[in-house]
Amino acid sequence: MKGRVLFSILFLIIYIPLLLFTQVPFFLKMLFTLNFLVLFIINTFYLFKDKRFAPILAAFIVFNFLFFIIAPMLQIHQIYVSGDLNLVNKLIYEEYLLIKTSVFVLIFNIVFFIAYRYFNAMKSKIKIYKENMNLPFHILVFFIISILILVINMDFILNEYLSNNYQMLEGTTKSALLIKEKILFMIPFPAFILGMHYIKRNKKTKNFYIMLIITFLLLVLILVIKNPLTEKRNALGPIYITIIFLIIPKLLNTNFKFLVFLFFSMVIIFPTISLITHSGYSLEKLINKPELLLYQLKNHGVANTFTTLNYDAFINFSATIEHVEGDSFSYGEQLSGAVFFFVPRKIWTNKPISSGEFIGNYLRDNYGEPNSFTNLSNPLVSEGYLNFGLLGVILFAILLAFFMTRMVNWVNGEDPLKVAAGFYASIHMIFFLRGDFTNGFAFLFASFIVILFIPKIYFLFFKKKIK
Repeated sequence: MKGRVLFSILFLIIYIPLLLFTQVPFFLKMLFTLNFLVLFIINTFYLFKDKRFAPILAAFIVFNFLFFIIAPMLQIHQIYVSGDLNLVNKLIYEEYLLIKTSVFVLIFNIVFFIAYRYFNAMKSKIKIYKENMNLPFHILVFFIISILILVINMDFILNEYLSNNYQMLEGTTKSALLIKEKILFMIPFPAFILGMHYIKRNKKTKNFYIMLIITFLLLVLILVIKNPLTEKRNALGPIYITIIFLIIPKLLNTNFKFLVFLFFSMVIIFPTISLITHSGYSLEKLINKPELLLYQLKNHGVANTFTTLNYDAFINFSATIEHVEGDSFSYGEQLSGAVFFFVPRKIWTNKPISSGEFIGNYLRDNYGEPNSFTNLSNPLVSEGYLNFGLLGVILFAILLAFFMTRMVNWVNGEDPLKVAAGFYASIHMIFFLRGDFTNGFAFLFASFIVILFIPKIYFLFFKKKIK
């Protein structure tokens, strides 16, 4: 109880200086405060009232605090201190735009919380999990398949080690690359999940030590194929943190533990790491002269990290609002490209680009330069507004609440694959909420195919063969 109370106090301690010392217009400060109070209520419910383990709600809380309160307040403060009216994404600062953005975020969060409480109160059907009696054999099959995938794609993997992430080999299409990266190379992951499930529940069986060795080797395979040299950070986080949860669940298996972990990771540790990686100093220099790190912290500060493009979700939503005012809603056109992301552009020639790129192009054409970076984030609430306006904001909040309660059901169930998929989605939720929706949805869908559908189809096929 003391820890939960202290964390709630910390929540206030971080926000109060933002409220008192940032140069943000009064009305905007009041809106940010209202958003903070809604978030504080959600946080209080999560820590003190929610009886079920719900890591995905922690991701929602941390994302909103970081991207919709801390970052925009510091970015507005920077505008007033510097006198430069260009926001981080080059959008010209207009107070009314940010007011509208805050109002829509407030509506989204209120509707979400009401819908989440409603769906959370609904009784879900309890499905009894029946463990496959031949599970060791199936894990071995998946292990052999994983080894074959590694051997067959060795040249491709070595090329990834020696080049930038997602640099395509000659003759490789983008669709083929994504299938290989997000599905084929993830095959060892569900096998590892099943291996961990088996060795935890069958410690006295004759297959225990064999499964322990195979599960360890599957972990090594995952680390070889999925690491900072071959994969982007937003994909590694869900994989590695899920692995930690599966190996040592006690570290993260309560709402308080998970919220503290995610909060300090996203609000303190990641910004600090970002400060180091963008310092311009090599690792050798920082080790030999640790005072350089202190110099970075003193002169740039962790807070300055929040004024970079890494935290542009709020102001990209503002850019979306401005675009809609000058043009119109897309009435589902933008959403269609995300939902049917798997349809190749060769077939669907006028397939819409992602909303992040769409708004990035708008900012480039109106405020930037011809070579401006356009692959921007665009948060889920902005996606709803871009497609259907206020109705879209409300609809997306309800759909998000429904999806999140389903993930909570999975995490608290018995099926090891669904438990892992629900936990994976909880970590991925930070990326999903930041957007854009096309990438967040496509990557999550691909992960569910690997973790859930491929093993389920395999077991179903094997069952029919036995009959």
